[in-house]
Amino acid sequence: MSRGIVRAARIAACASFGMTIGLGAVNAQSTPGADDGACTSPPPAMAEQAGMTMATPGAEMGAMPGMDMASPAVGMDHASMDFDQMYIDMMVPHHASILAMAEAALPRLEDERLREIADAIVEAQGQEIEELRGFREEFYGDPEPMPMDDGMMAAMGEMMPSMAGTMEEMAFQMDAAAQVAALCAAEDADLAFVDLTIPHHEMAIDASRDALDRATHPEIRGFAQRVIDAQQREIDELGAIRRELYGSATPAAVSSGS
Repeated sequence: MSRGIVRAARIAACASFGMTIGLGAVNAQSTPGADDGACTSPPPAMAEQAGMTMATPGAEMGAMPGMDMASPAVGMDHASMDFDQMYIDMMVPHHASILAMAEAALPRLEDERLREIADAIVEAQGQEIEELRGFREEFYGDPEPMPMDDGMMAAMGEMMPSMAGTMEEMAFQMDAAAQVAALCAAEDADLAFVDLTIPHHEMAIDASRDALDRATHPEIRGFAQRVIDAQQREIDELGAIRRELYGSATPAAVSSGS
């Protein structure tokens, strides 16, 4: 993940709406040239359902607009979490953030292939969030993930060593409001959508590869393999589209426009 994307998201988010991460999946449809309503009000996935609790890792990062901030839960022992619970608790907000960004992108995307990918993200990842919450309730008695505080982020990094990037970069991937703000601040929504989605998918694939090796529940291993297959396919499609439209398949920083 480029540091430029993180910086751009912060700048854009300062002027963005206050919202919480929502988990409701919406089968968003759009046509090119639609107005930018999704960039001036919360996308459906962020507005339809009460938000999940998030805690900003590292006080030096400051508050990220759009997240329902929470202090680390008293007595929370992240070290006692098994891998499967950690994977679920990481993937739920991670899925929610890309779902919200895809919803915000749909009214702005010009390329039909990108609109199809955004629609697929909204549908598939909304369903997968509910699947993960079902696993969590079945295996751990509660469908709600733990807050993403300092301890949670540190434990995530230890349990999932395949994931590259700083704590700040990983936190950005979890932050729906920052993802939406970066998309909405971009002059070229198609390019921004590609450049936000590819590294976001790469993080999910890295975590899921660790899950194939470490998860104890076969349901989690099966879920992880589906994530790898689907998101690698989308990365390949996005890279090919980017090469065709912009001359390179490699994602770059998303400009804040400021």
